[in-house]
Amino acid sequence: MGLATMNSKLESGIYGEGKEAAAKLYSDFLLMFDNCRLYNEDDGEVTEEAARIMSIVPELYGGVCAAILKKQK
Repeated sequence: MGLATMNSKLESGIYGEGKEAAAKLYSDFLLMFDNCRLYNEDDGEVTEEAARIMSIVPELYGGVCAAILKKQK
């Protein structure tokens, strides 16, 4: 799983719509970072950068979801 695949799935509508789509997208983010840990050295630069990015993903995701829900009301 990678960002290009996720973008393609978004553009083609594979994720679907609404809450289900948001959950599937988030699941793919988690899979991407799990794969990063699995296929890179534990103390390597790639894994460290992935951990840094992953630390901000939940907050960003929550903010985007809140903005979308607010816009839908």
